[in-house]
Amino acid sequence: MKRTAIFLAMLSLAAGAEAGGRIEEAEFSLTPPPMAEAEFVQPYTRSWLTLTYKDGRRAAYPLEYRLLFRSGDTVGGVAGQVVDRTGKPILRSAPDKSGNVAQGPFAAWSPDANSLLAVPGAKPRREGANPLFLVTHFEYATEAPNADSAKSPVDLYGKLPMAMNLTALDQDKRTGRLEAAKLSNVDMAGVNGLWIPCAGTLTPWNTHLGGEEYEPDAQAFEAKPLEAMNLYRGTPGKTASEGGARPYDYGHPVEVKVVAGGGTQVAKHYAMGRLAFELADVLPDGRTAYIGDDGRDVGLFLFVADRRNHLSAGTLYAARWNQTDTSNGGAAKLEWLRLGHATDPDIRRKVAGGIRFSDIFETSPQPADGFRPVYVYTGSGGETQLEYLRLKPGMEQAAAFLETRRYAAYLGATTEFTKMEGQTHDPKGKKLYTALSYIEAGMLEGKNGGRPRDDIRLAGDSKDLICGAVYQSDLQGGVKDGEGRPIHSDWVAVAMKALVTGAKKPAGQTAYGQYDKCDTDRVANPDNLKYSPALGTLFIGEDSGNHLNNFLWAYRVKDGRLTRIASAPAGAEWTGLQVVESLNGFAYLMSNVQHPGAAKDLEKYPEEVKVKLRAKVDQRGAVGYLGVLPALK
Repeated sequence: MKRTAIFLAMLSLAAGAEAGGRIEEAEFSLTPPPMAEAEFVQPYTRSWLTLTYKDGRRAAYPLEYRLLFRSGDTVGGVAGQVVDRTGKPILRSAPDKSGNVAQGPFAAWSPDANSLLAVPGAKPRREGANPLFLVTHFEYATEAPNADSAKSPVDLYGKLPMAMNLTALDQDKRTGRLEAAKLSNVDMAGVNGLWIPCAGTLTPWNTHLGGEEYEPDAQAFEAKPLEAMNLYRGTPGKTASEGGARPYDYGHPVEVKVVAGGGTQVAKHYAMGRLAFELADVLPDGRTAYIGDDGRDVGLFLFVADRRNHLSAGTLYAARWNQTDTSNGGAAKLEWLRLGHATDPDIRRKVAGGIRFSDIFETSPQPADGFRPVYVYTGSGGETQLEYLRLKPGMEQAAAFLETRRYAAYLGATTEFTKMEGQTHDPKGKKLYTALSYIEAGMLEGKNGGRPRDDIRLAGDSKDLICGAVYQSDLQGGVKDGEGRPIHSDWVAVAMKALVTGAKKPAGQTAYGQYDKCDTDRVANPDNLKYSPALGTLFIGEDSGNHLNNFLWAYRVKDGRLTRIASAPAGAEWTGLQVVESLNGFAYLMSNVQHPGAAKDLEKYPEEVKVKLRAKVDQRGAVGYLGVLPALK
């Protein structure tokens, strides 16, 4: 029987099962790694989800990857189209270091975060369908033709402003199938444009919350123009002091509210600090958020809002890792250092007033009286290295919220983490999950180099550790910060340990994964994370340079069972994860395929991969979902 026919049969069974009670256990079957050429170049799944209910009944559902649209598709508007502040397509990129300029128009091939949501009061667009909306932001454009046709294509990372789309969807009332009806760009003019948005989440109050990753280094861009965002503003060649793009406008969480008629309201939350925001995961109290800070030599951050469901004011903290175990990815007690309190208007006024890095810190090329050593990722355009900084008088708040990582290190927080990616949480078990995509450099014992602190000292084979890990943290209330002041949250992480780890390729694993450096049957370089309370399952999407094909995994928390459930095309990563447990009687695992076949991601592979196999990959990003499933709660 075909999978579609089985699915329809199981769907009718599920409707009765859902009405009859709760899920006792969820189990996914295994998707094998790619073996045939078609599997190397397409997203696919062979997995089934089997649900056992409290009354003993069982039902099985086939997963299927369903495409909504690809980058560049026209669905009313063009998916992923890069535009300026007036909404017009940008036709030329900022120049790269060699002066190469790409020719547009541009459609970004890196769709990242998704937020599928229903909006009260939205009107149906056709009979037999429910009106839904999908917010999708695009992380970057991979490459485009050189304006000089005699030259090679141009790598576009960080060379363009980025795009966020709002798509009106029709949900079939009978089958749950989703169909894109109309797509448009979310207007970012009110927040001065969008810079490299990475992962995101749906907040408890039904808004999309994304993060601007790899913030521009304000020290580096004090004297030179930030041309990618000048393209958006229409101020080419101008520095911030000359009226060009201001680096401090970028590196913040971006919140988008969708209204019933399909309009949007956009805000950047300056009060949450300025970092390489992977995302800010908001916990059930609507006040506590954990921030993934991507890069090497970064930190772990906690934001506690003043009011429920409002992220515009609050207190920001940075973690100190007090190590308790060096093995198997390590473990630690967490201590939280208070960085400061702010409101969005507080910080926005400083940025609008033209504050510069040199207004906040003095620098010295060598040790000097009153200067503290700091070793952190400084942002795009900068250089990670040992710096000596001295805070200028009265600049504590500006440092905390505009130079958040530097200030955290200045105060003694741990900034040795590498590639801190996704965050998600288990609301019932009060656990936080954090992806450290690569464990290397300052995280390893004996590899601290010139870093002034050595909090993280992990032991083990570096070829295992470089495959990354997912960490679990216990959450509780009644916690005090490093100075003994109460942290006003019941969701404070107090202990952190490795839960799911990768490992190097075993010598005997030769039947598949011939190009993989990490074990094909284990997670490698975890990135996107989302947890499903109904299934008791942590979903893990890879962004690995150590698996040719990145996988999507389901990890059953109660017994540690890890199952591969989908495979992406060569050079792609799984992004846009969102577990939608119940929406008009159906459930979805939103998931995108980002930058399939990207030259940069395949450049280290042999010729038969980076040229011949790549030529068979559809290199447009894909926005879609695994499903349809019956409602899970």
